[in-house]
Amino acid sequence: MASKEHMKAAIHAAFDAAVADGTSYTKVYAAEIKQKNFIVFRTTTVSNFAVGFRPGQTDLVIVPLDEKNGTITAGTPLTITDANRASVKKRDLQGRFVIKTTDGRTFRLSIIPSVPKLLAASYQLPVDQKEEYEAFTTLRDALVSA
Repeated sequence: MASKEHMKAAIHAAFDAAVADGTSYTKVYAAEIKQKNFIVFRTTTVSNFAVGFRPGQTDLVIVPLDEKNGTITAGTPLTITDANRASVKKRDLQGRFVIKTTDGRTFRLSIIPSVPKLLAASYQLPVDQKEEYEAFTTLRDALVSA
């Protein structure tokens, strides 16, 4: 498995390649974990994202990420602005940041300062992002209070 520094650099590079002027954004890694329980078994799906924002602004860019053998590939970015943001919740029952768009999309994102290698075993990408996390919490709090 790639080191935390390598993984963080790969996430930032994928975001920068997918988003115009991507280097001007502060970026955090986020995971969306969905579980479905069935009578005999339970399935867990983990989706990885890079969330970009600019300090002092309320726009977000969410880029889906696909990781394979330490290589990160970016999907199509989604820009969330004041115009297409329906609602924001600081924490749901599982402690996730929830953002809904006017077109019906909902993101339930787990964003933490450091993803330990133990969680990387459950398909989250191992990264250290303490400074980016602090900047994100400032934005999150501004969105919730707006």
